[in-house]
Amino acid sequence: MLKGRRVAVIFTASIIGGHELMTVAHLRRYKKKGIEITCYIPFDNKKLSELLQVSEIKHDLHDVRHGNIEIIHAFLNPKHIFHAASFLAKIKKRHDFTFVIQGDIEFGAVFINAGKMLGMKNIISYLPYTHSFKKMDSWAPSVKDFFARFVYKNCNCFFTICDATAKDIIAKNSNAAVRVLENFVTRPEISEIRGVGYEFIPSNETLKVVMAGRVLFRQKGQDILINALKNIKFPLELRVFGDGPDLKRLRELAANLSPNIEVVFLGWKNNVWADSKDIDFIVVPSRYEGVPLIMLESLARNIPVISPARDGMINYLKDDSLYNTGSADFEAYELSKKISDFFFKRENKKVT
Repeated sequence: MLKGRRVAVIFTASIIGGHELMTVAHLRRYKKKGIEITCYIPFDNKKLSELLQVSEIKHDLHDVRHGNIEIIHAFLNPKHIFHAASFLAKIKKRHDFTFVIQGDIEFGAVFINAGKMLGMKNIISYLPYTHSFKKMDSWAPSVKDFFARFVYKNCNCFFTICDATAKDIIAKNSNAAVRVLENFVTRPEISEIRGVGYEFIPSNETLKVVMAGRVLFRQKGQDILINALKNIKFPLELRVFGDGPDLKRLRELAANLSPNIEVVFLGWKNNVWADSKDIDFIVVPSRYEGVPLIMLESLARNIPVISPARDGMINYLKDDSLYNTGSADFEAYELSKKISDFFFKRENKKVT
């Protein structure tokens, strides 16, 4: 489909999250196949610019800003729509296909709408998940979900990450052509694979756990893990990798845990595994997800994962890694049981 073609890739977020990282990983592969790629990224996304430079992928900047109520602006803000349409009109003659990296349907909605207005047939949405705005606990969810129905119908070609999401897109737009492009991770160095490159020896007493990702409670659920740790009575060390808008709140919650729980904040890192060979498992307490890269990276290293039984996690993890879903308090209780089960099984193995 794309071999020998010129492809524009429009990034819409001013941060780097899992789907931006996954997009760049796919672009590296496509570049090796001889596809001419030009990325257009928000002018303030310095981390993405640095990543593209390291990856030797051509990129330029754009200033079509994503607002807090982007999906509403995408329909009701003439200036914003005209700005996006002018940008698309400027680049469309240079490229055979234009990908819009959406994340969810709100990100880049103005590009989808403007492309429809311009009669562009070659716009493709990369849409990792299709959760409703009510599910994502977004502002004005009913209004956003109303407008989202039209954005789905304004694009007839989608790339997504799993069969469940593909079926959901088709349910929202029966005319859509949808291709599944599964998330993947680069095979780690042998030295990073537990039981192959090194032997894992658990700590004598302390359970060691990693949580990594953007600190955003309404999606990533770091507050659920902290509440779960209130029920833990044995020594536990939690290493937190990442930053984000709820980092200060996370620090405050962690400071109020009992003395047997130690929380270490290590900031945002490209590679968490150099500091994680001695951990017992990682935890992914997300309220909603696609297919989290940290989970795939952990599995590739033979490091156990604990997560809620939802979204892409249920396609990759066995039952003993999954806990039941429900309200935040219920999930915190279920997660604390899963952590305790892991600890006591580990201790029993030491005795035998």
